[in-house]
Amino acid sequence: MIAETSKDSPAARAMAKPLKRGRACMNCRFLKIKCDGVKPICGPCRKHPKDDDCEYSDGPGRSRTKVLEETVSRLEARLHELEHPDETTPSVTLHDPYSPYHEAQQKLPPSLLIPEAHPYSPLSPFSPTSTTSSLPSGRPWRSFAALETKTESGGSSGSSSSPHHRPYTSSPFLGTDEPGFLTIQSLLDQFLPHCTEFGFFLNPNRFREATLLPLSFGHPSRPTPALLSAVYLWGVHLSHSEPLLLHEHSFMIRALQHVATDPLGAHPDVVLHTLQAEVLLAYYFLHIGRFLEAKCHTAIAVSLALGAGFHKIRSANIYAPSTIGLSSDTPISLQPPRDNSEESERISGFWTVLMLHKYVSIALEPPTSVCGTLEAPGTQIDTPWPLDIPSYSEGLRPDVRGNSTVRNFLLNVVDDAPQGHSMTALNAKAAILFHRSAQLAGQWTPHMQTREFHAYTAAFQSINRLIQTFRTSLPPLSQLDIKHPSTRTLLLIHALTDAATIKLHINFSYADSASKQHCLTAARNMITFGGLNIQEFGYMNPIIATLWVAACHVFIDEISRVRSLGSDWPSHSEGGEDELMERLRDGMAALSALSDESSFIKYQLTKIQEAFAAI
Repeated sequence: MIAETSKDSPAARAMAKPLKRGRACMNCRFLKIKCDGVKPICGPCRKHPKDDDCEYSDGPGRSRTKVLEETVSRLEARLHELEHPDETTPSVTLHDPYSPYHEAQQKLPPSLLIPEAHPYSPLSPFSPTSTTSSLPSGRPWRSFAALETKTESGGSSGSSSSPHHRPYTSSPFLGTDEPGFLTIQSLLDQFLPHCTEFGFFLNPNRFREATLLPLSFGHPSRPTPALLSAVYLWGVHLSHSEPLLLHEHSFMIRALQHVATDPLGAHPDVVLHTLQAEVLLAYYFLHIGRFLEAKCHTAIAVSLALGAGFHKIRSANIYAPSTIGLSSDTPISLQPPRDNSEESERISGFWTVLMLHKYVSIALEPPTSVCGTLEAPGTQIDTPWPLDIPSYSEGLRPDVRGNSTVRNFLLNVVDDAPQGHSMTALNAKAAILFHRSAQLAGQWTPHMQTREFHAYTAAFQSINRLIQTFRTSLPPLSQLDIKHPSTRTLLLIHALTDAATIKLHINFSYADSASKQHCLTAARNMITFGGLNIQEFGYMNPIIATLWVAACHVFIDEISRVRSLGSDWPSHSEGGEDELMERLRDGMAALSALSDESSFIKYQLTKIQEAFAAI
């Protein structure tokens, strides 16, 4: 048994014996009082408890006080370093992660970096010193210039000789706000001759004149930055110029940034021009095979057109004007068009969006998912049929009013309005028929209930009669010069009409000889191109690939059927394997002729080649 140790025993006195100097706890050392050094809690701390625990500097780990002291020392050292940068070596060395991009910018073609001299003023309106944009003036927006701004004479942008020179932040990705003046002219020359194939609905002549005005980027008298950037992007893509194509991605990034920020500004045409920019971007992404972006920009264009009330232009019905914003709690609506040409652009803009929506829906969605957002219940389209661009300045007659335009067309209501026979209107009608046929094809199932079957049969017969009536109203392709832009549009209209027949009858072509014959006749019409040489057409709307693919599938299916039946039909006659193979090769050759210009068409060609290899 161990005897209890008393406070006055030698052992206790030994345990309480003060430690050597310098072994005091941190509290006693801070208060400068005598410490007995007893662990774990010294005498003074035991008699007068403190908020801080009794700690010793020689403990197994760093004490909290020691950590705080080290933090203070480190912060003091850093503060001295920042206050005297020349006397110390930085503890953290920074580097520029974008230095390769800065070096690449130095290699840009001169036409992209230094604007050419312009006759209107000593400083080109497209100089990178022009930092005006359509963004609101109270925000710290930065321009996208990549180089230090310089005048044509080589002076620094920081010179005090001009009060308009302002510093800006460089961007290694986007280059200057605009290319040089001569480059802009070249890009317009590349794009405008083919612009209608990619959804351009503005008056090209007015657009070109406004673009080349000697005014800054974003000036209200010029098109919006988003629209200009989208047109420049298309011009670069169509240019086949290697120096420009190297920077196509930068042009695309600039267009995407401006189309997102332009609506924040106060440009007078921001709604119409943003809509046009979205359409151009949707066609661009469809053209290069980036389908998700194509669908996104199409959806934005549809929302913008409906939100701005473009589906109610010249409506015969009373409706509340669309609200596009608020100012001091006051609703803001789109201002009335300034002239006939602007109203025509708005009308054509809506129908262009409608056609784009139908093309993308059919080309990129499964047959059972083809939707009709623009004809959804509650969305009534009253806007009259559009005019062709040369007739914009004349405008619609003052008495023209629209009422259920699409619905009346599908019901085959007679419309004698002259604008209903314009090439643009015929294009819209053909797109509607194509889309409606695809919808019906996706709704068909062989196990329909009796009521569903009768409803489907009635809709089938109605749209079939409408297609036949519409086809007879179309001008023949042989009437137009192959070099005329309207010829490409008319070829597309004929192809859409034939594709509508194929979509409508394809589900029944295996069992019904009449439906099979309808499909074969439509496919032959589409692939013969009205006797025109497809090689001379140049650029065409990307949807043409989807139409030709439908025709090629008809020939592939029929070749497979003929082979499986071992038919005695002469191979060289119409309907024989040789004739079908010749038509199929014509269709594949047409796709191949355009595939170098479009990743989307190349993708469609690949699908046909795979299907052909499987038979």
